[in-house]
Amino acid sequence: MQIPQVTKSQKRILFLLASFRFLLITQLQTNFSHKDPHRIKEWLIDLEQKGFIAIIKDPKDKTKPYIICLNQKPRYILKEDSDIDRNFLDRLYREKKVSEEFISRQLFIMDLYLFFLKHKEKKSQIDFFTQQDLQSYTYFPDPMPDAYIDETTGNENHRYFLNYLDADTSIGEMHYKVSNYFKYADNGNWQENTNNAPFPTILLIFEKERRKKHIYYYAKALLEKTFNNDIEIFVTTKEKILNNRGETDIWQRVEVDG
Repeated sequence: MQIPQVTKSQKRILFLLASFRFLLITQLQTNFSHKDPHRIKEWLIDLEQKGFIAIIKDPKDKTKPYIICLNQKPRYILKEDSDIDRNFLDRLYREKKVSEEFISRQLFIMDLYLFFLKHKEKKSQIDFFTQQDLQSYTYFPDPMPDAYIDETTGNENHRYFLNYLDADTSIGEMHYKVSNYFKYADNGNWQENTNNAPFPTILLIFEKERRKKHIYYYAKALLEKTFNNDIEIFVTTKEKILNNRGETDIWQRVEVDG
C-alpha cells in the first residue's frame, strides 16, 4: 500500500495536534508566523483529503471557526516520537466525538503556549509540554498540571507547573490541586528525579476574578503554614491572558505578610 506523503510543515501540524489535540487556523497562523492564512489552508485541505486530519464544523453556525483535530491515518508518522502515548494513537477515531467543553479547554491551552512564546525574551527558548506530552513522566504531580514549561535563557533555567482552573472546576477541586502541590514539594519526588533542580513555580489561571481571589488567600494560608521555602505561586485570569496588549505584569504573586 502506498503511504501518502506529507511536507515538513504538514508533519509539524500533525505533531502539534498530537500535543494540543485541537487547533484553530488562526492559532496555526500565529505559530507559523504567517500573515496570510492561505498557505496553511492549502496544507490543511491536503491533509484532510489524505485522511490525516478531520475538520469539525458547526452546521448551525457558519461563522464559527473550523476546529482541526487528528484523524486515524497519521498513526505511522506520530509513532516516530516514542514519547507519544500509544493508547492515544489507538483512540484517534474518537477525537471528533469529545465534548465542546473539552475542545474549548484544549484550544485555550494552545492560546497559553502562544502567549508564552510571544512574551519570552528574544534569547530565551521555551519548551512547553502539555498533559498529552507528559504521560510517560511518572514522577510528575498526580493529577498532572495542564502544562509544564521549561524556559532557558543563557545559563539560567526557569520551570513552571501551569494549571487552568475553568468555570467547571469546583472550589473543592481547586483546593485539592493547590494543596497537592505542597504535598508533592514535600515528598521529594521532584528533587530525586531532577538532580535537585529548583522546584517549578506554580502558575494558576482562573476563569473568574472572584475565584482567583479566593484561591489567592487559600494558597497564602498554606504558605504561612509550610516550612518549604521553595514554593512560589502566581495567579492570573483567562481574560488577562487573552486580552493582553503587551503588559508583562499580569501575574500576582501569592505572598506571606511580613
